Amino acid sequence: MIIFLAFLYIFYAFAYFYSNKSGYSLLRYMWKRENINIYLSTELVFLIVASFIVFTNQPLNWIVAILMLMHLLGIVWLVANPNNFYQMAEESINLDADLLENVVVITFLIYAGMTLFSRIIF
Repeated sequence: MIIFLAFLYIFYAFAYFYSNKSGYSLLRYMWKRENINIYLSTELVFLIVASFIVFTNQPLNWIVAILMLMHLLGIVWLVANPNNFYQMAEESINLDADLLENVVVITFLIYAGMTLFSRIIF
């Protein structure tokens, strides 16, 4: 299951990277207000897979637990205060969209690396 979670992170990194290089921004699509359900669905998938890993593996995989908490905080932030979330998203995209796209891709790849690294430790 850890490899599956790492694969999901890599897949999303590739999707964001490829969409940016082909002239279409998956990040801008996901961060539109009318696509809140799609964004929440993807975050929920990551939360469910990470939760399954954390709650079924012994000993506790604290690296995946941190990733799980980060996804949970993202969902809570979006549900509790969507105006703040979308204001931050619009400001970030307006500042430098290409840089933001690259940061998101690198972040997903780091998450994948952390997930695979947690398999080696535990």
